[in-house]
Amino acid sequence: MYTVLHIEQSDFFCKMVENILREKNYDYIATDSFNEAYNLIKEYDIDLIITSLYGKGGDIEDFIKNIGYMTSNEIPIFIVTSNNDHEKKKNLLNLGVFDYLLKDDLKEEITKHVDAVFQDDEYMKNLKEAKIAIIDDNSFDCTLEKDMLARYGIKNVDYYNSGKELFNNNKKYDMYLIDMVLENEFGKTLIRQIRRNNINSSIIAVTVLDNNKTLSNILNCGADDIINKPLDENLFIAKLKSNIRIYTLNKKIKSILKEMKNK
Repeated sequence: MYTVLHIEQSDFFCKMVENILREKNYDYIATDSFNEAYNLIKEYDIDLIITSLYGKGGDIEDFIKNIGYMTSNEIPIFIVTSNNDHEKKKNLLNLGVFDYLLKDDLKEEITKHVDAVFQDDEYMKNLKEAKIAIIDDNSFDCTLEKDMLARYGIKNVDYYNSGKELFNNNKKYDMYLIDMVLENEFGKTLIRQIRRNNINSSIIAVTVLDNNKTLSNILNCGADDIINKPLDENLFIAKLKSNIRIYTLNKKIKSILKEMKNK
């Protein structure tokens, strides 16, 4: 069961959003105050915040920043407003707002946008269940990645200093994160070998390299994606979720095709 916190001063829009969300069996909590919202976030396990631009006790920009400081779990935030100001929208999205919806479109749009957020939560569950291998001989980077993953409860991860160590282990994984510049090895060679032995796996190159031709070659040799160093935590986790989404979808499609073939 998901819990949605709604910050809105209009009783009409509160009732509309409450009816829509309760039809989807989501728990709904409403307030007209940013100050009260802080207390509710501390008291309840909030999965999504839907907020107007205006609330008692502060402004929307400070509220968004404070939410980031007060909780270790990132709570998606939707802005719902009648204000279609492009600069305002751009500034709020740059602060990390998940989406910006206009009240004119609210009834038609809110369900699919909320469902998309909670589908994203499902991808995180898939990521926690996935078997992940990280191949990197830099102990600092490995520690950094381990700490980032641990903050999201992703612990089903094995770490290797080299491709040789990985292949000697003889284990297969759902996802591989490969540093491109290893001592006495080049990541592209590992990608080709992994792709030959585990064609359906998700392979992500993690690299400080920034030459476009080199990056294109990495993708052409079998990588599904590239993550640049130094790592940005939000982008790092988002890319992992994006790739596990595609990997999971491909597995489902192949399973369905196999069932159809066997009928």
